[in-house]
Amino acid sequence: MKVKTVVLMTIAAITITALPSISIAAASGGLAAPLNDGQGLFGVSLGYVRRDVDGGSYDGEAASRRIYMKGAFGFGEGLDAYAFLGFADVDYDKTDFSGSLGEMVGGGIRYGGLLLGGGPARVVLDLQLEYFLSDDGGDEAEITTKSISTYVVQEFGAAGRIGYFYPYAGVRLSDADYDNEGFVNFDSSDHLGFFGGADYFVNPNVFFSMELHILDEESMTITAGYRF
Repeated sequence: MKVKTVVLMTIAAITITALPSISIAAASGGLAAPLNDGQGLFGVSLGYVRRDVDGGSYDGEAASRRIYMKGAFGFGEGLDAYAFLGFADVDYDKTDFSGSLGEMVGGGIRYGGLLLGGGPARVVLDLQLEYFLSDDGGDEAEITTKSISTYVVQEFGAAGRIGYFYPYAGVRLSDADYDNEGFVNFDSSDHLGFFGGADYFVNPNVFFSMELHILDEESMTITAGYRF
């Protein structure tokens, strides 16, 4: 409990210190466009996810809240990698299980070297793995989500200036496994979904984003980030 409290306080302190003009902001992936060679980013995200799940005779919903820090690094030629660390919980409807915040970890790789019409629009491929724990009175749930997504991102505005942004939209194939201690395991009911969002820069380094998902899951993530 002390570790969770310290990390949550650290996330909040970093957000307030690095972004004094805005309390929280947006981006699930933390920048839709790939980073340049040697570029990096740091972001703080808040999210809510709801999925239809089933297992045995159970047919219901799993809801999850999450808060996490994310870092990414660009290798050039449209390739970058990212990792995130934070906390998440899960709550199953029609059951007595309502989990507390547990450790969440994940990461992925992304390739966006395919330009459309010479740019600035590009096609991006993203592979991601996410894992977290949540417990309720000794009963524990382990949730693992694997996904592959592709989307198109377009830049509007002059890069390096205040007010430019990157809207994007795409499709995702995902699978979530809910391994539950003390009762039946669940699987995600839907696997194909659509998503969209935008990254907005208030200056050449500080950005905010929002991303929404439908069909495979209903979710929203908002992020505040710094690109360096």
